[in-house]
Amino acid sequence: MAINGSDLINNPFNTTFEPFTDLFGSAFWLIPLSFITVALFVKTRNPVGVSGFMIASGLILGSGNIFMGNPQMSLAYWIFAALGMVGIILSIFFHKI
Repeated sequence: MAINGSDLINNPFNTTFEPFTDLFGSAFWLIPLSFITVALFVKTRNPVGVSGFMIASGLILGSGNIFMGNPQMSLAYWIFAALGMVGIILSIFFHKI
């Protein structure tokens, strides 16, 4: 059986993550984003920095064109960004930064 690697060479990022996006759909990108957010908090213990990351990544992914056929996932990323905004407001309120 011959193996055709032209898809992997021409489009490596999409070909590598295609099984996961086929299995979970557009919600797959929330999983690594959540892990990065938790790891960033565990490493820095800085809620303002983590909330800033949540806002930036949520706004970038929510306003992008990758969810043209699935607007519900865009709303999920906007909610992720809103949670980051709440985190910044609460940390400023409680920590007086």
